[in-house]
Parts: sequence; C-alpha cells; structure tokens
Amino acid sequence: MKNDYRSKKFKKLLDNLQQESWQLELIISGFAIYGLIAGYDSIELEYLKAAQKEEGFTLFLLNTLLTSMLILIGVLLTHVIIRGLWIGAIGLRYVSGDIEYRNLNYSEKFTSLLKNKVGSFDHYISRLENICSTLFALAFLMIFYLISFFMVVGVLAVTISYLEIIESTSETLYKFIKGSFFFIYVFSIILLLIDFLGAGILKKYKWTSIIYFPIYRVFSYITLSFLYRPLVYNFLDQKKARWIGILIVPTYFIVSFFSSGFGTLRSNYLDHEQSTSQQFTGKENYEDLLLEDTDMVNFASIPSKIIEKSYLPIFISYHNYMEDAVFKNDSTLLPEEDERGFGFHLSNMQSASGLVNFYVTPVGNFEIQSKYLKIFDTIFELQIDSKKQINHFNLTKNKQDQFGFETILDLGELPRGKHFLRIIGPDEKKKGVFEKDTLITIPFWYFPENSSTSNVQNTSIQLDSISSN
Repeated sequence: MKNDYRSKKFKKLLDNLQQESWQLELIISGFAIYGLIAGYDSIELEYLKAAQKEEGFTLFLLNTLLTSMLILIGVLLTHVIIRGLWIGAIGLRYVSGDIEYRNLNYSEKFTSLLKNKVGSFDHYISRLENICSTLFALAFLMIFYLISFFMVVGVLAVTISYLEIIESTSETLYKFIKGSFFFIYVFSIILLLIDFLGAGILKKYKWTSIIYFPIYRVFSYITLSFLYRPLVYNFLDQKKARWIGILIVPTYFIVSFFSSGFGTLRSNYLDHEQSTSQQFTGKENYEDLLLEDTDMVNFASIPSKIIEKSYLPIFISYHNYMEDAVFKNDSTLLPEEDERGFGFHLSNMQSASGLVNFYVTPVGNFEIQSKYLKIFDTIFELQIDSKKQINHFNLTKNKQDQFGFETILDLGELPRGKHFLRIIGPDEKKKGVFEKDTLITIPFWYFPENSSTSNVQNTSIQLDSISSN
C-alpha cells in the first residue's frame, strides 16, 4: 500500500517512529563504530603501502578516508555517550520528577541563577534529545559528503587519464583540452566549496545564481546529492546544527594539531622515535621484528639484529628517485615517454575475475631490466665496517609485498661481534640533483653457528677502528 505523505495517518506514523528512533540510533551507531574501528587498520596498511610506493594520488585519497573515519568515530561515540546520558535522565525523571529548587535550600541569589540557567528537567531532556538526533543525522550526512568527495576527485582523475588518448593525435590539442577542463572543473569545485561553507550563499543572490545554477545541476549528479539533498536542507535550516556541520572538520584538525604536542619527555638526549643509525636499532629495518600485517620496511632491511648464518640477505625498497638516478648514469635507458605516475596503464588491466592479465611483458624488457640492475649495482654501494662489499642486486618483493631489490653478502671472513651495514648511494638533495651519501646505517651482531675460536677477534679494537674512520 502506497503511503500518502500528506495524510494525517502517515504523519502520525512518522511521529511515532520519531519517538522510538533512539533504539535504532544506538544499534546503528554501535554497528557503525565497530565497523569503522575494525576497518581502520586495513585502510591504514594500504596507506602505508601507498606511502612506500610513493603513490601520491592514492595517498591523498586514503589519508582523506582515514581522517574522515576518525571524525565519524568521534561523532558516533559522542552520540552514544549523550544518548546514554539521555536514557539516564529519562530514568531519573521517572524516579524523582522535575527539579525542586526549594528543596535544595540555596540562597535566593543562587536559586534565581539556577532557575534561569538550568531550568526545568524536561527542558534538559529535550535539549539532549535534540543534540543526539542532530549528531546522528550529521554522522550519516558526513558519509554522503565523503562519497561525494571521492566521486568529484574520481571523475577528475578518470577524465584527465582518458584525455591522454588525444595526446597521440595532437599534443597541442591535448594540452588545450586538458588545461581547459582542469580549470573549469577546479573553478566549479571552488564555487561548490564556497556555497557549502557559506550555507548556500551563492543561491541567495540573483547574479550568483545565474553562474552557479548550471554548476549546481551538473555536480548534483556527480556528487549523487540528489539522493540526500532533503536531509542536507533540513539540516541547514537549523542555525546551530548548520555551524556544527561546517566547523566539525576544522575543529578536528585544530584539536589534533595542538593535542599532538602534549606528552611525556623521558630524556633530554635519548629519542625513542628516531630512525635506525649507529646508535639506534629501529624495528622497521629488521624483518623478524616486523608485524606482517601492519609494519613496513623503512628503505632497507636485514633478517635480524643477530646474524647466525655466514651470509647476510639485504632488501632495499624501491623509490621513484632511484630510477631518476639510473637515468642520470645511463641516458640510453631514458624512455621516449615517461609513463610513471597515476593514469591509465594497459599493464594494470585484468579480467573481472582478477585472474587473467591482458598485458604480457615483451621479451626485450628483460634485457632492459638486466642493464637497469647492472647500473643499480654500480650506483648503490654496500659496506660493512667501511669495507666495500661485492653486491649483485635482483628484483623482488618482501613479505610485506613491498617491491624492491635484494642481494646476499658473504660473511665468511667477518669476525664475531657488532658490525655496521652502510648503504651508500645517490641522495636527491633537490629535484634532479644527486649527491653520493650514506643513505642508512644498520647495526647488527654477527655470531655464527659452530664457529671456531680461531675466528674470534677483539671486537673492541675493531669498533675503535670503525669510530676513528
């Protein structure tokens, strides 16, 4: 049976649902909080992978998603707490009724103040109810805003990516169309943002409405706002609710920024958050200390702090600047067109099942990779205690699924005790300018199994010679 929204019966139904909605609010908030907390670690892991791969666009999207999830968790937790307070107030009202200020036996001055500021207990319950309903609506409105954000960014990225098809026909036409589209699209987004922060300010004046109206209509489909527009305008017609919605994101960043500065400093000189060096062994450079699902290698890693085998596997994670350094050393490897970065790449395509790739690596690429690795061997130098090691790198992925280079060093002649692995290579001081420098120093202790006493040397003398260097 179809409901007539103008009928008294339907309005009565809505009034009844409105009064009983608090139970559904708590159930939905609970499930939402659980889902957000459960999914946060997985998305954070993808964020760390994107950071390691230097995928700027993906990094931006995931960072926005993580920030939005934290804000949503905060809003929903606040809703649950205040709704719990509201339930407690309802229960107390059943026991003791309204506030009897005469029974408090305060002076007339304080009694008058409390009556004006606190008022009746029913008024307090009513305010709690309004706050809870507003917060609950705000939380799910934010979800729709987040979806809209990803839709807007996605349309921009996909359109610019597919415009590259024109580049093969005419580079001048491609640059003109791409530049024009980007300018119009970004200008439209700025107008949307101004209208949002100004609570519909561009809709209030005749001359701005003429310019803004077509943009509003187009982006209502891009952002899918036609699905939740009634909720938005019902929310915005309340002044207090409107300002909560507008200020909640800036407030989050301000509070996060200033609160991050507070903490306990345990030492004037010792920093427990520093990177691996001669004085500090950070877990992100030792594979046996990494949690498989959450931790990522920071530039390079070895199996453990204590090496018991007569060989040392080394992993160096790939970074974009490394390829620039390779090109700098051998310009013959420079491609006609640099295809790195976000965009449409045929090699990424696969079937819907995810099992079949549409692209096969040409045989010639293996020869290029071999030449690439030989150059990499020459520009990245490995040292143990300042002694240069012979290294031949190969391509690999570690257990964290990080792409990079691996090699294995022979430790057969190395004495027992503490040693330092140094990775020396090109350091990009500024864009396109490289200087050879120590990129990382990783301490380790070498205690080989079944080693003879004749191989034991005075470690302190060795360390003195290292420090003198």
